[in-house]
Amino acid sequence: MNVTFDNVGPSRRRLKVEFSAQEVRQEYDESLAVYAKQARIKGFRPGRAPVEMIRRQYDKDILSALRDHLLAKGYHQALKEYHFESVAEMDLQQSDVKADEPYSFSLTMDVAPEFELPIYKGISVEAKKVEVSDDAVTQALDRYLEGMGKYLDIEEDRPVQQNDMVAVDYTATVDGQPMAAFSEKAKSLGEGRDFWVIANQEYSFLPEFGPQLIGLKVGDSKEISITFNEKGPIEELRDKTAVFSTTVKKIRARQKPVMDEAFFKSMDVKDEAELREVFKGMLQREAERTEASRRRMELLDKLRNSVQMDVPESEVQDETNHMIYEMVNENVRRGVEEKEIRDNLPKITESAKTAAADRVKLRYLLRAIAKKENISVSDVDVSALLQAHAQQANMSVKDWLKHIKRKEVEMRNALRKDLQSDKTVAFLLENATLTGDGAEPPKTEEKKEKAE
Repeated sequence: MNVTFDNVGPSRRRLKVEFSAQEVRQEYDESLAVYAKQARIKGFRPGRAPVEMIRRQYDKDILSALRDHLLAKGYHQALKEYHFESVAEMDLQQSDVKADEPYSFSLTMDVAPEFELPIYKGISVEAKKVEVSDDAVTQALDRYLEGMGKYLDIEEDRPVQQNDMVAVDYTATVDGQPMAAFSEKAKSLGEGRDFWVIANQEYSFLPEFGPQLIGLKVGDSKEISITFNEKGPIEELRDKTAVFSTTVKKIRARQKPVMDEAFFKSMDVKDEAELREVFKGMLQREAERTEASRRRMELLDKLRNSVQMDVPESEVQDETNHMIYEMVNENVRRGVEEKEIRDNLPKITESAKTAAADRVKLRYLLRAIAKKENISVSDVDVSALLQAHAQQANMSVKDWLKHIKRKEVEMRNALRKDLQSDKTVAFLLENATLTGDGAEPPKTEEKKEKAE
């Protein structure tokens, strides 16, 4: 048997295996001997039929099985001889198998990259001190109180302000004609009585309408112009400008709850000082999580950049496809229109391809470190995470796996790899050299490591 490997790309090899006619003949004869002992030929007891008769009757079956046998034998011998770890195979080409002729096959393989591990203990990571200022607490508390506030009629004679709720009467025209004349769908939009509008861009029924109410008082009237874009839901109004003759009838402002004894009791605190401490604690924990995530990213960036590695093309493509799927789904969830997604697909693909190569590279690095440091994951840990995913979806494990269209063995292997990566990163962070004014590890990191 002659085995050769040619480099045809980064982490891609072309394997060629050749069996001589003598080797094929020997393998054929051994297979024929097995058939001669076991095959049933009419008129003969097993093992008594002439070999030539066996050959004529079973030649096609022998050659078919022999081809599979030689293919497997050559493939495994090649991996054993060259110590490659195959991650994908493609473009198999092989010759016909005949008892007295050579047989050969060739196969393109993506193989795991070969690289030397960098020094991974003691990676320098900047640690920023996590502090929550009194101003930050005040702003967070104000936002919370604002969110709990109720809209009440204002007593003073003042104009509409940002975020007020305003009751208006309006009639809309387009090119001097009532809007309702343009389309059946436009009727409900063409006129409003005691219609409540939020005076801001985000929550107004038409984004440009609400802000134009700012500065008006009760009884004031104004012609508000709105130009509908080419993506508007009412086709007849696209690219047209509507004029809304509007009169303000009532103004309501959001009133924050009063921080009195009843309010503090509802918040399960005794006073404002304790409430501020609660908010400070929440902000502190969030800041620590953010800092822990930043440190993690810095460490992984430095680890990844410390090694030159050609990663398998097939794995990068698979990861790229997965990331594109995630990005498109996220855009759909955010309400981005299909045409805009299609137009941006080349940019999405390019961005995903770069990020995918980094992910695959980091995956190999973490796996190699885990192997060297004997970092493993127990079946109990995998089962617990599998159960947690199912519970989060409010399903049984069986139903959840069916819902996401994954086999349990496949999912367990994926979760095991994720857990091993997390434990390896935790190990690297534990052994990192922290610099900067926050060199003490955030508490959230310590808790995470203990949990693992």
